[in-house]
Amino acid sequence: MSNTETELKYLLSREDFHALYHHLYADKPGSKNDISLIRQVNYYFASPDSPLTRSPINIRVRFLGEKSELTCKIPIVNQTTDVLQNSYEYNRQISRKEALHYIENGLSANAQTGSFPELRKDHSLQPSDLICYGHLRTARFHFPIKGGFPPILLDVNVYLNTFDYELEWELDSIQNQSESNQLQQADILLRELFQKLHISPLGSLKPKRVRFLKRLFRPTVR
Repeated sequence: MSNTETELKYLLSREDFHALYHHLYADKPGSKNDISLIRQVNYYFASPDSPLTRSPINIRVRFLGEKSELTCKIPIVNQTTDVLQNSYEYNRQISRKEALHYIENGLSANAQTGSFPELRKDHSLQPSDLICYGHLRTARFHFPIKGGFPPILLDVNVYLNTFDYELEWELDSIQNQSESNQLQQADILLRELFQKLHISPLGSLKPKRVRFLKRLFRPTVR
């Protein structure tokens, strides 16, 4: 069974990230103990022949504490903008041994369809063999928000000798008018907050996997 994921995403400068962090910390409802920090490691997979080619199937292995998870995301292209990402998301809990096997040896097309039969059944997609290109570490801060919204997530990401800073807001999927209204309200709230704190997001939306691969394969300056 899939979960349709809707996310607002913004890349931030280090200074803007800290300004937003301190504002959310000071403004949060309830106890400061409700703010949580979760550390996770994502391992990214792509084609051995053309890793930068846009793929309808995005695969990762995530380590979250003692848990290991295999995730497949299928972007919904006509519902994605510069700051909004919609995708079908499928998650499978796997053992640490399985996760390490995929990281070291790659993820075959057969293994993908075995874990995610929905790829063919529901999306008519044909997976190809993938290899792991490396990992990205995230320290994720959860900030409860007033008004019945899900928490705002502030991520500090470390990969390939690079730090970047990101806001993610995982909202209800926009499958009906009520959920569409929540998305609009969340977007307005964020824009007002950015204006209040003089925050200017950096560029258009690029998922973590895309940023990692582009950094990995950036042209070498001689």
